[in-house]
Amino acid sequence: MKRKLPFLIAILLIGFPAFSSEVIDEIDGIVLIESESTGSPLGKWKKKTDLDGFRGDAYLEFTGNSPTNGPSTSPLTFRFRISKGGLYYLHLRCAREKVGDRNDLANDGYVRLEGDLGTGPNPGDKHGADAPLEMLKKDTKFFGGNDRKFVWASGNRLDPGGHNNKRVAVYSLKAGGEYTLVLSGRSQKFKVDQILFRHEEVPAKEAEK
Repeated sequence: MKRKLPFLIAILLIGFPAFSSEVIDEIDGIVLIESESTGSPLGKWKKKTDLDGFRGDAYLEFTGNSPTNGPSTSPLTFRFRISKGGLYYLHLRCAREKVGDRNDLANDGYVRLEGDLGTGPNPGDKHGADAPLEMLKKDTKFFGGNDRKFVWASGNRLDPGGHNNKRVAVYSLKAGGEYTLVLSGRSQKFKVDQILFRHEEVPAKEAEK
């Protein structure tokens, strides 16, 4: 007869169970999420308020790995529900930090979307194409942000690796569908303030107000 492992030992062996935030409803083609609203354990993410310009109660900064890169860790989940089906673009309101004389570090995390989703109309393996389904469903680097300043990043921001090899973060989502965005840490000091999914009919400037 097999004995069940005590809960704490099981946690150490298989990792922490998934936690989810409340389900956020899409309104008029917009899903707007405050990063600090996640119900997940923060892990190596820290809730902060010291950088000016954040919205809501706080922003999250990743403190693991190195400013250069690292493995996917400390996943955060954000659940949302779609009423208006169609194509949705992912936007992150984020910030990076200059490290030494380099402006291309501390500027990315991993994203993936779970649920019944499809691709944009032009998925492919070329730079600037819509991301293929496999990429949308697995942890993929998403980069953006200004030096210690929150700005919106969207479009050709998914980076599977290599120069001039980026994809558009666009998803085909179904009316009535529930989805979970998973944001994981990649580079140290990357900061995320808000997460936005925007229906193709909503202008970016209107959604990013």
